[in-house]
Amino acid sequence: MDLKLDERLREVPESARVRGIFFRLLEQDLAKRGLKERSTWEWEGVLGEQPRSYRLYSLRPLLLAYASAGELVGPERSEGLRNVFRGVCVPYSESWFGHGLKRFLQPDLMRALQWVEKCREHFCDYGRWRLQSEGSGRATLHMVDEYLWIESAHRGGCEGLLDACGVSGEVTVELDSPFAGRLRIRWT
Repeated sequence: MDLKLDERLREVPESARVRGIFFRLLEQDLAKRGLKERSTWEWEGVLGEQPRSYRLYSLRPLLLAYASAGELVGPERSEGLRNVFRGVCVPYSESWFGHGLKRFLQPDLMRALQWVEKCREHFCDYGRWRLQSEGSGRATLHMVDEYLWIESAHRGGCEGLLDACGVSGEVTVELDSPFAGRLRIRWT
C-alpha cells in the first residue's frame, strides 16, 4: 500500500503538532535495528534543535521521517511503518515511565486503551479519538482528523500495545477517509 506521502503532506494542516518523544522513539528504534546511520534526516537542520521529548513540533517533519524509516525497515514502506510503530511500544513500556504505567494499568489492555484515549492531548494537538468497549476482549478506537497513517502506523502501534500487555489478538482497520476511521481490536 502506498503511503501517498506528498498528498498527505499537502493536506495536513501546518498547525498540527506532536511531542518530540516520537522523534526520539523513531531514532531509538532505528538504532536498535542497526539502521540509524542509513536515515537521511538531521533533526537539528529540520527542527532547529535536537528534539526534546515534551516540546511540540510540527507534524510534517515527523511524517517524512517515519515514511523514510518505513522504507528502510520494509519490505514495503507501509509495512515497514507498521513494524516501526509496533516496535516502539515495548521499549516505551520498559522505560521508567512505562514501568510505572504498567503497574497502574496492571497490564490490562482495556485500561491501557482507555489511558491512551484519555491522554491523547498530551501527545499531539490535533484530532479526536473515542474508545468504544464492545464487551470482553473487544473494543473499537474511532479516530477523526488523525494525520498519522491509521492503516499502518496506528495499527502497528495498537499491535505493539497488545504485545506490551502480553495478550494475543488482532487489529483490523476500517477507513472512512485518509484521516478518519477505526481500529477494531480483538484479544484473548
